[in-house]
Amino acid sequence: MTKPRISLFLVLSLVSGGIARAETDFEQRVRQSHEKNPGSSLVFMHARLIEESSRATICQQIWVDLLSDTEKKFSVKVQDTPTLFGRVLSGATYGGAIMLPAGKYAVQSVSCEGAAGTKLLGEFARFRVGSDEILNVGCIFIDFTRGSFKLVGKMTFTGRTSVEDMGEQAKASLAERSPVIFPKAVKRYMISNPATSGNASSGESAKSAAPAPRRGD
Repeated sequence: MTKPRISLFLVLSLVSGGIARAETDFEQRVRQSHEKNPGSSLVFMHARLIEESSRATICQQIWVDLLSDTEKKFSVKVQDTPTLFGRVLSGATYGGAIMLPAGKYAVQSVSCEGAAGTKLLGEFARFRVGSDEILNVGCIFIDFTRGSFKLVGKMTFTGRTSVEDMGEQAKASLAERSPVIFPKAVKRYMISNPATSGNASSGESAKSAAPAPRRGD
């Protein structure tokens, strides 16, 4: 049996009307963004990076860069974990969200910002978005190995990519910021490209072409 489609417009109407509960700052920004772009959809996602199957990369932030089928670029911050002496500080967030118009999207890069920042360029996954939807497209997981450093040309990488359910930490973080909207999200996971390769760079920051309702959420 097909799960009924839940309209973002309807959910936001309930929140703003006080029927559900008081909206959070995040949900208020989503409503304002939706009012400016009727028919747009809210997409929740996360990302994880593991190097050589052994160690999770330490990232101050993780960004995912998207390209639509109309060649428009979008970036969403999916993790914000400031650290001090290797310890994650309070206020860290896991999982991110972005307002997107209906269409098809490709994940074209994943960036880890930090002391040893890494940006992986390659087509990792695809997903589609309809009009006025609330979607959970899952967590993209990349297990990568860097190529050797080259004096001429760019460093490369090879990796294995999969899409998983979000971890409990990401779910809890998103539910705290979006207690009304996030639980309504329909799961329609990205389709991963299992074997990936491409260019890798160090120390580069992701640039946001079309930010989420607020950078950091």
